[in-house]
Amino acid sequence: MSKQYGVLSFFTLWAAILWSGAIDTVQAQTPWQWRNLTPSNGAAPEARRNGAAIYDPIGKRLIIFGGVGVNGLLNDTWAFDLASRTWTKLTVQGTPPAPRLGFDAIYDPTGHQMVIYAGQGAGFFNDTWSLDLNTLAWRDLSPPAATRPKARYGSGSVFDPVSRSLVQFAGFTEESRRFQDTQSFSLANNTWQDWTPAGAKPEIRCLLTAAFDRTNRRMIIYGGQRSGFLDDVWSFDLAARTWTSLTPSQRPPGRWFAASFVDRAGRFNVFGGVTSNGNVNDVWSFDLSARQWTKLSITNPPSERNGSLAAYLEVEDRLLVFGGNGNSGLLNDVWELRRAETLTAVSAASFVGNNVAPDSIVAAFGKNLGTSTQAATTTPLPTALADLRLRLKDSAGAERDAPLFFVSPTQINFLVPNNAAAGLATLTLADAGGTVASSTLNISNVAPSLFSADASGKGLAAAVVLRVRANGAQTTEAIARWEATQNRFVAVPIDLSAENEQVYLILFGTGFRYRSGLSNVRVQLGGVETSVLYAGAQGDFAGLDQLNIALPRNLAGRGEIQIALTVDGQLANNLQLQIK
Repeated sequence: MSKQYGVLSFFTLWAAILWSGAIDTVQAQTPWQWRNLTPSNGAAPEARRNGAAIYDPIGKRLIIFGGVGVNGLLNDTWAFDLASRTWTKLTVQGTPPAPRLGFDAIYDPTGHQMVIYAGQGAGFFNDTWSLDLNTLAWRDLSPPAATRPKARYGSGSVFDPVSRSLVQFAGFTEESRRFQDTQSFSLANNTWQDWTPAGAKPEIRCLLTAAFDRTNRRMIIYGGQRSGFLDDVWSFDLAARTWTSLTPSQRPPGRWFAASFVDRAGRFNVFGGVTSNGNVNDVWSFDLSARQWTKLSITNPPSERNGSLAAYLEVEDRLLVFGGNGNSGLLNDVWELRRAETLTAVSAASFVGNNVAPDSIVAAFGKNLGTSTQAATTTPLPTALADLRLRLKDSAGAERDAPLFFVSPTQINFLVPNNAAAGLATLTLADAGGTVASSTLNISNVAPSLFSADASGKGLAAAVVLRVRANGAQTTEAIARWEATQNRFVAVPIDLSAENEQVYLILFGTGFRYRSGLSNVRVQLGGVETSVLYAGAQGDFAGLDQLNIALPRNLAGRGEIQIALTVDGQLANNLQLQIK
């Protein structure tokens, strides 16, 4: 019996190949990586430094405002869409704040607004403004002048969600020089309160960086400038309103105009800035518990810079960086710093194990893998979908593009190149910005697995029955059907009662076309050894394999039975069918 008798509907096949199956994975913590997100065309903000950025988690966009460009101070507002990676200049309502640099900016989730404070423009400011991210209307929130802190620029600030306040420290004006105060602006009633404690506190400074430690509800500040470059670390407890020095004896070179954030692992991280040796592009990570600095080794970093506009995406644990002052002038590129994602690659049929075969269909799972969902619509399969490419480097060192069936933010389905050497291989998923995710997988000559009706790798098989009647007429029958009331596939029992009919079971899977010989393909149905007539490529669909089996009449009346497939000693996933 040849493979031509195998019939599988396009819908069933496509669902089996593309449907996201259930898989439990443990993501190991992986190193940080830089990725360039700068659009290759379209509108973009002019290059600048010392503006401010916040992340809008509802619109999933970076919002930037102000700074200083080649032609002077700015007060424009732009949005960078993370899905499309495009810039849009926002048409705002009302009168925007005056052009400025070196001001504070936070995101207030309750009001869904960007709030800015102070800065330097045509003088020094101590005003407070909000941009409603729904209506794009600017509004002056400033209380009476006598109740505000002194005007300044170059301070550090965080948003305290408990008190719903902008909390800021230090800064500079020509009149008052540098500050040492800690001030809080309540967004509930638009009032300032002096939170400066009487005890220990960081020395006076400006041009520092600050980040919010959500776990411990505290503000972490680092560096800045006084009579030179500062390199100390302090925490401000937002509940007790006390300062604590965290400065260790071993620390990075002091700097100002750096970017910082506290990641989900509870480490305080600092990027770039300017040191006594000029601009830098290094990343240092500070263990807040052990009080220890570590310099991170990250490939493909942005160029050296200070005064970049940066925002931390807490839910996704990544930092977005725009522009800044580089060694050759002002910049307007976009970068992200995030942990390198790990792919978990398994058979797309069984979703079990890390062992796959050449010319087999594989599903790789991860997070933040792409920005859109796209399925292949052409043959041969494309090697790029939605700006993503997957490279496979085999144990012999040969590197090839893996043809793609499907890509999405959480799953990539691909075909293992047919000439991939056996052994440990490396997968690298990349887009125009660089590496997105990577993993390893083991390639064997065979790695048999069978598709199931619901594309979970379990339950009823994705199979059909070929019935040959006494007069030679042939019909195909489904062995499962979708039951809408139960929201699941249910079995269609196979009738083996007719003595003068030949009945064949045709199963679909992947990973067994390169078996050593048909005699090494064994199938047991309910513990009964059956005759395997064909085991190889299905022929119509890339990576799809087919198994043709003669159904013995002595299975009649058995009810639900297990399908056990072994190829060259390797066992496939167990599936079921039902015999009348």
